[in-house]
Amino acid sequence: MPKLTVESGEDAGKVHYFTSERVSIGRSVNNDIQIVDRRMSRNHAEVFRQGNDYYLRDLGSKNGTLHRGEAVNGSVPLRNGDRVQVGDSVVIFEDDTTHPEAGSDATMLAGQLDALRTRKEGTGSIRLVDERQWGSTQGEMRAGVPETTNLNAALEQGRLNREVTRRLEIIYKVTEAIRSVFDIDELLEQIMEIIFEVIKPDRAYLLLVEDDSGELTPKVLKARDEKARADEVKVSRSIVDRCLKERVSLLVSDATQDDRFSTSESIIVNRIRTAMVAPVIYKEESLGVVYVDTNTRLVPFTQEELELLTGITNQAAMAISNARLHAQLVEQHKLAREMEIARTIQMNLLPKVYPDMLGFSLSAMSLPAKQVGGDYYDFLRLPDGRLALAVADVSGKGVPAAILTATTRSYLQSETQYPNATLVQTVQRINRMVHRDVTNDMYVTMVLVYLDDATGEAEYVNAGHSHPILLRADGRLEFLDTGGFFLGIMPDGEYQAGRLNFDPGDILVLSTDGVTDILNSRGEPFGSERLLDLLQGNRHMNAEEIRNTIYRECLKHRGDADQFDDFTLMVLKRLARHDSSLDEFDFD
Repeated sequence: MPKLTVESGEDAGKVHYFTSERVSIGRSVNNDIQIVDRRMSRNHAEVFRQGNDYYLRDLGSKNGTLHRGEAVNGSVPLRNGDRVQVGDSVVIFEDDTTHPEAGSDATMLAGQLDALRTRKEGTGSIRLVDERQWGSTQGEMRAGVPETTNLNAALEQGRLNREVTRRLEIIYKVTEAIRSVFDIDELLEQIMEIIFEVIKPDRAYLLLVEDDSGELTPKVLKARDEKARADEVKVSRSIVDRCLKERVSLLVSDATQDDRFSTSESIIVNRIRTAMVAPVIYKEESLGVVYVDTNTRLVPFTQEELELLTGITNQAAMAISNARLHAQLVEQHKLAREMEIARTIQMNLLPKVYPDMLGFSLSAMSLPAKQVGGDYYDFLRLPDGRLALAVADVSGKGVPAAILTATTRSYLQSETQYPNATLVQTVQRINRMVHRDVTNDMYVTMVLVYLDDATGEAEYVNAGHSHPILLRADGRLEFLDTGGFFLGIMPDGEYQAGRLNFDPGDILVLSTDGVTDILNSRGEPFGSERLLDLLQGNRHMNAEEIRNTIYRECLKHRGDADQFDDFTLMVLKRLARHDSSLDEFDFD
């Protein structure tokens, strides 16, 4: 019978015999073979039979699967003795042809019992198996209902018997012990310590429902001795499903003595005499389950102990919920701090003064949204005396976008200073460097203009950016669309330069999509038509007046709606006569 033996990792020494022709491997309890390994995905890999051979396939795991030291892509054949690395664990595939064919009940049971005998010391695990019946249910009680009895008043009045009084005292101590613990890992460990001290099982497992997948995942596994700690515990999926869905705690007692379950796989392998399963419920939400069992205790768990375990899990549910809420608040504060850092980075990247220009009026602004993006503008003198004007938009939000914006700025400021480099060559070099730095889901759009402010001649490259608008003095519209792909998409992208000449009264508007895409409370964008109408109706204004008019109209359109994207706008106008006076640097 084929088997996988864990050679290294937290589950070292465990042997898993194949019970079907397709076996899944992962961290989740829903896998056929569960291996406790933090670097392993919930559903990591699978081994399947095809004809007389077995094959290994990675299931899109985060950290990948290695077969004989090579990454697994697609399906690869397995041979006897092959080593496979999943997460931080190494397993050995063994196909012993002297074993009977897989699928025989007797063979399956013998293999599992043999696995128990040959395991070394290690960290145990828990796995759900598809058994409809699992032990003889001796008791149950409703869970998720906290104790409402006033303990002090009850003790004074002497109305409670000794056992109930003891139970309430323990629950009170549990509450005191865990109410101020907000680290989720520390809290779960403390809950398990309390359960071990009060219930005294041989093994106890706490499983929580993952928020993203809804799967049960083991969080704390605790055993009284090394032998019990090394065992893999199998629990019927049906009993756990009932525990969670019906919100009841269940007591299963004397399972090995019940003839109806004498051939049950999980009962025989686990050698369970008595077990309890209690749901962790808080405000109608099922957070997980606690499972305890024993195979050495002569006296089975009692109904009173079931009630005690239920009371503990009820208090634990409140503490777990509070710890998760605390973690969320900490994460929100961390995110808010990151956003503030990103906003500061963005604002510090922008130029502090306008350049001296002959015959042109220039004005620009950039306002980051609450969710920081990566808008950026700049102007700087070239070695030949011309002026470089740039507007860029980095994809994504937050600190990664702000960092890429800073990186792009440094590339722009360094590459534009090569005296013999053409505009196209400069953009190509910036593209290669951005491609080297970005991940698959990030890129940069940019418009870069080289302007001779003495003659009005200019050239530009549009790298996938929103088309700048050139409004001629006579009202004609042109759009700067010559260029190429986004920066960072392909390392060897080709770009072309467009040319234009500014006549007196001509206006150039460069912006990011945060201008035309700004939404009102009804979800309607400001749109390109409104922007063009504004330009046509106000082309007699200077650059700063045009910029402020556009911004005011965008604010009026947005109304009470939130700003969801950065707002960046640059306006350049050639004056009717030479005028070296500069517009004030005003962000209002």
